Amino acid sequence: MKQIYFLNIIIMCIVASFAFSSCHLEASDNGDLDGFWQLTTVDTLSTGGTQEVKSAEIFWAFQFRLLQVRDINENRYNIRFKHENNMLKLYDPYRDKRESGDEKVTDPAVLAKYGINALEELFTVECLDSEKMLLKSDKLRLIFRRY
Repeated sequence: MKQIYFLNIIIMCIVASFAFSSCHLEASDNGDLDGFWQLTTVDTLSTGGTQEVKSAEIFWAFQFRLLQVRDINENRYNIRFKHENNMLKLYDPYRDKRESGDEKVTDPAVLAKYGINALEELFTVECLDSEKMLLKSDKLRLIFRRY
């Protein structure tokens, strides 16, 4: 009887060790970048112009390695990103069409209203904390508030 009990304990330990060793959860290391941001102001660097865009309700949502940009009309684009050394690289944009499947974006003009002017764009992260984010590209400075 002791042998069966001991054998059951060993089998349960082996099964448990396999179960826990096969699970690998990847966690986001984006820090303050993760979350939901509202674009409030766009500065045009070449002219010095400033435009308040808060009422346009343009949002950027970061999670793990995917950025979703959306507007008041529920247009959605999913864009891969890399964030390191105060740089934010956006690349590989797709239009989110859940009903019929995502479609690759080939014309960067559809992303312009979100502050993105190229299919692959690099931003300098000038400010990023729990309340505010400032991104600067070669053409624009984008100012966001955490939403």
